[in-house]
Amino acid sequence: MSSNTQESLNLQQLLGKDHYKVPVYQRNYDWGEPQIQQLIDDIQDFAEKEGKTTYYYIGSLVVHEKTDYFEILDGQQRFTTLSLLACYLKYRIPESFEWYEEANLGFESRSKSEFTVDKLFDVFCSDETSNYDSPRKLSELISTIDTKKANASILEGFKAIDRVISRNFDDKGAESLNEFAIYLLSKVKILPVFVPKNTDVTHYFEVMNNRGEQLETHEVVKANLLSVVQGNAHAMATVQTVWLACSDMSRYVQLGFSVDERKAIFSEDSTGFLVERFEDLTNRIAVQSDGLGSKNGSLSLNSALEAGKELREKEGDKNISNDDNSDEGKAERFTSVIDFPNFLMQVLRIYLKPEPGKELPALDDKDLINAFKNFIGKDVKRVEDFVFSLLKLRYLFDHYIVKRERASGKEDWSLKRYKFDKNGSSYINSFGKEEGDKFGGNWSCAMLLSAFHVSYPTNSRKNWLSAVLYWLSQNEHSTPITAENYLDFLESLGRAFMVNRYLTVAPKEYTDFMYIIEQDESLNVAVEDLSEFLRYGRVRVFTFNYLDYLLWKGFDFSQETKSKFRFSFKSSVEHFSPQTSKINDVINSDDLHKFGNLCLMGSSDNSSLSNDSPREKVRTLEGRRTIMTPLSLKLELMIKALPKNREWIDTDINSHEEEMFKVLKEDIERAT
Repeated sequence: MSSNTQESLNLQQLLGKDHYKVPVYQRNYDWGEPQIQQLIDDIQDFAEKEGKTTYYYIGSLVVHEKTDYFEILDGQQRFTTLSLLACYLKYRIPESFEWYEEANLGFESRSKSEFTVDKLFDVFCSDETSNYDSPRKLSELISTIDTKKANASILEGFKAIDRVISRNFDDKGAESLNEFAIYLLSKVKILPVFVPKNTDVTHYFEVMNNRGEQLETHEVVKANLLSVVQGNAHAMATVQTVWLACSDMSRYVQLGFSVDERKAIFSEDSTGFLVERFEDLTNRIAVQSDGLGSKNGSLSLNSALEAGKELREKEGDKNISNDDNSDEGKAERFTSVIDFPNFLMQVLRIYLKPEPGKELPALDDKDLINAFKNFIGKDVKRVEDFVFSLLKLRYLFDHYIVKRERASGKEDWSLKRYKFDKNGSSYINSFGKEEGDKFGGNWSCAMLLSAFHVSYPTNSRKNWLSAVLYWLSQNEHSTPITAENYLDFLESLGRAFMVNRYLTVAPKEYTDFMYIIEQDESLNVAVEDLSEFLRYGRVRVFTFNYLDYLLWKGFDFSQETKSKFRFSFKSSVEHFSPQTSKINDVINSDDLHKFGNLCLMGSSDNSSLSNDSPREKVRTLEGRRTIMTPLSLKLELMIKALPKNREWIDTDINSHEEEMFKVLKEDIERAT
């Protein structure tokens, strides 16, 4: 690769020649399973949607040419992941990766990171080990790597790749993984960007970090929107202020405004929403900077970015100096279920007024700039209406969408709204007043919302959130939103997902049903359909979590079990009675893969318990209860039903399955 030319590389070109090194001033590898899942999903989805001959551009790689290698200034997380993915795929399908003879990624002054990448290649890409036959063998090979010498994050990233690939391809046959690998190597492109040889790269990297959000695509979108309303100082101030307030997903949107603006937009106690259009906002937001343009001036993209930077700094100074904003400078208390780029895509969908059959943008923030270019463009009215929708939906999002909350040294799900009075900021339940109530309507809504969230951990899969935000936007004025009607809607959405996605031979597109679910009168399912669609290899994570919600809500568990139960990220569908076991001569393959023998577990539990007998599993899980997230309620019932004098066999499987099918069937048919 020459720095004299700038052309995109496919992955075989990227990983098959030249050497790259991560400098010491870069942060450590920190991608987890959600980011890896998103990367692989994006590539797989694009290939399936656009065709195997269309190129997929994965982004840029900023490098600085050294004597015998390229120093990576930006893109090392993606590059490291792609290197791990290539190593893993060479292990699974070596015939497609004969060209991949060594890892071409190194690390400056990080012996553990370099050791881990090299050792993974040695262990998994040798002629002796390139013969994948089961996840267990992979675990055994990983166990040969000295963890004291290895970088734990890179090892976990490799394990996460195995889990994601297994989930996405194992039930589709070997050929589907081969096709993915061929597309990955030949059609996925990355653009190398070279900085000049005389650049002070340490300073360059510091500038990139210090500029922070201005390197993000959503800042480019904001700059484009600002350029559309240039010349109107009030409109520009409104766009900028709303954008800054909405972009910080870790705090409630009201905190992004001055106290006077807060009262004018959200009412005296900040619990309402008083404006009805963009013009109302311009009358309530002060023009903070003359630098945002004059009536006759023009504004380029770079000028908009710089103007945004100036106003953001002033806004930050204003907020920090405001004594009334009692918690604005403190550590983040809340964590959003999505980031701001995904929220922008969600809002764009709602702004476009979704209906069955209408083309809507995908929830892929890589397409953020193009989506706004295509759907908003340079139309002033569209820009103003979108910015108003952005603020309105952010208010509804904060008020009615579950968050993670850290308080008093603990972390939990919460469904709360913001309130501001003479005593400062406070957070109260969205519905009702009982803060400790874990069985009322507010907590029921929080539980089901968290079930949706953990079932679809990647942002590109959060179609449920589009449906919820759309319902909130449609009902906020016409009908007071109560815990009762909100929960009715959420349960209807859950049933619609079950029937239209997971209990049918031909799953519908989400956009064809989720915006009109209350008009659906065909929610019914036969037991034989449940048996067919909820078998191993077909059943999906959402089914387990939705069933757990139904069990939590209506099954006869102890008060303690219900009060302690929480939804958490579990992605491994596990056989309670294992596939490889001494008792498999008792259980035939048909019963082995039935829903009655399946449970949902965390990935780490799955790998350590996969071949244990049910009794051994129970013994291990009981010993770990104090240090692990709560078990699935379906699994709790299986543990409770496990006979004391024998193992879990076909009669137990069928009995448990019949009981679970009854719960699902009664709920689904409740709507008809």
